[in-house]
Amino acid sequence: MTTVADREILLVLSGDGPPSKAFAAPLAACALAIVRQTELADARLAAARGVVTTMHLDQVDFVRRSAALEAFFDRGGRLAFMGHLARPFLPQLASFVPLGAGRRADFALAALGEHFVFDGVDRARLETRRGVAGFYGRGHAPIPPGGRALTGLGPGASPIDWIWERPGGGAILMHAGNDLWTVCDDASVNVALAERIVAWCSGATT
Repeated sequence: MTTVADREILLVLSGDGPPSKAFAAPLAACALAIVRQTELADARLAAARGVVTTMHLDQVDFVRRSAALEAFFDRGGRLAFMGHLARPFLPQLASFVPLGAGRRADFALAALGEHFVFDGVDRARLETRRGVAGFYGRGHAPIPPGGRALTGLGPGASPIDWIWERPGGGAILMHAGNDLWTVCDDASVNVALAERIVAWCSGATT
């Protein structure tokens, strides 16, 4: 009998390149499995415990997998979604809202809520990379009813990061920007974010 603890955490790669080095530890510990999106069977997706996607996800393909995704969430699956949501794959989700041209102040980040993944991470350290603002993200995805904002972007604190516990089961951790494990100049912060995302997908909350 397969238990929740036995189910896989999948890192879905939508290109031909290697996984980020930020995932080296969970991959070495067999706590994370790599799967190319073109080779991902719906049955494996539906049976997974957690799924991590990248900003390069083929969202048209994910929309086609709505039945497998529903089954995944119904079993309590957790999805860490990175990037601009252009093709909502659940009826409660809404498309990405771009920021526009943006001034420096429009890229300011504010902590709006606590979450295991961001615990102890100073959002201000994520505002720039190599001195350039806007790398963290340039817009937001509207929060579904019942969701909770984690990070706000700009003077209006638009929710670029949020968590949504789906009423029917499962959860989504949304980051509407570049892959979280690439946003900081400090590699140790990127590694910590990647490892915490995997841990959250496995069920961790602290």
